Amino acid sequence: MKATNECLFCGSRFCYERVVSSQDNGATYDEVSCHRHIKELHKHSDEKAPGVMKSFVSSTGGIQKRKSPLT
Repeated sequence: MKATNECLFCGSRFCYERVVSSQDNGATYDEVSCHRHIKELHKHSDEKAPGVMKSFVSSTGGIQKRKSPLT
């Protein structure tokens, strides 16, 4: 199981990119990636949650974590 701040694609814990989505039926997508894997994260989100509105969160100073509140 990955840590909340661990990249979906490697072991990096310096993740500054996050994609979050939710639907009324409870289905959600919430993943983070390091700088090297941003494109892969966006592609993965399209494959795993197609046709769902998503929030793309990028940060330069704060590390992103899964399941943390969006501010």
